[in-house]
Amino acid sequence: MAPQTETGSINDYARIFLKLKLKDKTLPIKLHNALNSIFTKNRDNSNAEIKAFRQRVVIEIKTDHNNHYSILVGKSNAIYNALCLIAVVGVGPTKKIFQYQDKIAKKVNISSLLQQTQEQALIFFCLGIDINNMTEIANSLESNSFDLFTERLPSPFGSCKNDKYNLAPMLAYFEEPIPWQDYARRYQLAESSYAEKDVQGAILQLEALEQEALLPLPRVTSLKETIIAKQADAEEAASYLQSLLNYK
Repeated sequence: MAPQTETGSINDYARIFLKLKLKDKTLPIKLHNALNSIFTKNRDNSNAEIKAFRQRVVIEIKTDHNNHYSILVGKSNAIYNALCLIAVVGVGPTKKIFQYQDKIAKKVNISSLLQQTQEQALIFFCLGIDINNMTEIANSLESNSFDLFTERLPSPFGSCKNDKYNLAPMLAYFEEPIPWQDYARRYQLAESSYAEKDVQGAILQLEALEQEALLPLPRVTSLKETIIAKQADAEEAASYLQSLLNYK
């Protein structure tokens, strides 16, 4: 008896997890290729460990006209987890994390795979990836009770507090080139202005960056709102102090 499969394809489920309406927008080609590299690229089937984890997620359906891959019933969350991990570590480490799921020594291996490169740190900054969410992801991956093939990792994005599994912010990275380094440099300049007590200058720098950026920058917005709130508190305290002086 043939294994039961889901009705949607790998790309169909990826679009659902990324909140892309199926008829409105196709999956970015980079993500399409990334998922194929993890789950279906034929040249990797010579690696027994890669072939083993793939067989837990997809099955190749062969017909007279063409061959295609279907997701095994109950394994669609593996596609979600692959997207989540691609966002934070890239394709190669994601493939290795799937390989390590049944290894006794996976805790050591996964910890090393979650180390950030300089480029990833810039991407984390721009996309608003939250360090607490990353810790939760690491804890899940290193837990013997977590099943990477049927359960979901939390979204790494700090801006999605009301949707624990929202991966939509990662689309910005794959849809068009983003000047990550320039955004980080301008953010640091605003931080320096604020540290030097140039509050208005820092706010203006952050507002300009928000307006010119090709995508929302949660860290930029958060710093601007923090500065404005502190400025309002300081003005309120000064006003209150002045009222006391006038009262005397």
